[in-house]
Amino acid sequence: MNDRDHERIGFREIDEHGNGVPAINPHMPAAVDPAHTRLQPNPFIIALWVLTAGLWFFGAWAFSTAAAAVMAPPTSEIAQVNYMLLANAPYALLAAVLLTAGLLFWHASRWQQKRTGL
Repeated sequence: MNDRDHERIGFREIDEHGNGVPAINPHMPAAVDPAHTRLQPNPFIIALWVLTAGLWFFGAWAFSTAAAAVMAPPTSEIAQVNYMLLANAPYALLAAVLLTAGLLFWHASRWQQKRTGL
């Protein structure tokens, strides 16, 4: 099929600017334009990486703050804050480890899909 077949029928394809474009043959796929193969970052994956970094930071900060407070003279307010930090820091670090592992597996599966062409 070529454009003359479509012109005889009276149909033609146009782009967003109104310029005529060549007809697409269903039996021969068009060549992929390298300009359109640019990767678009997934905003949800970026948000998960930011959340993971925040959890790592919070867990490390909570442990270091609580460990430094052990050396300081105890007061009731500091003891309560240290208890809250030490009670939540392991869960934050566990969540960070699980999120990091999950994101790395997701990136690995995406890489494998690109390599095998699925």
